[in-house]
Amino acid sequence: MRRLILIGIAALAVAAPLASTAATSSTSKLMVAMRDPGCHWFYVGGGPGHRRFVKAVTRTGPVSLVNLDEAALIIKGPRGTRHEAVGAKVTLRAKGLYKITMVKQASDDNHLRLTIK
Repeated sequence: MRRLILIGIAALAVAAPLASTAATSSTSKLMVAMRDPGCHWFYVGGGPGHRRFVKAVTRTGPVSLVNLDEAALIIKGPRGTRHEAVGAKVTLRAKGLYKITMVKQASDDNHLRLTIK
């Protein structure tokens, strides 16, 4: 009986890290960064001198959104509205359109759009 329990615990110990690695590797990372003009943008890559910023992004599968803007974000999506603090990270899993704005943002600032397919 003791041997059976130990084998079960060992199997769980091996399977748990593998399952968590598979779940995190399929999540794409997307940053919201501060940049003028327009205040906040999606940062989609590039190095120094060649950075790319866009206002609309389409991704497939879950997206891990990181807020590197100067204020909290308001994220309106298929499952309601949520706030994300500066420096925070949130994973968006529901398919659909997400409209992202900054708290107390000026009317002429960018309104970001994230589509998850």
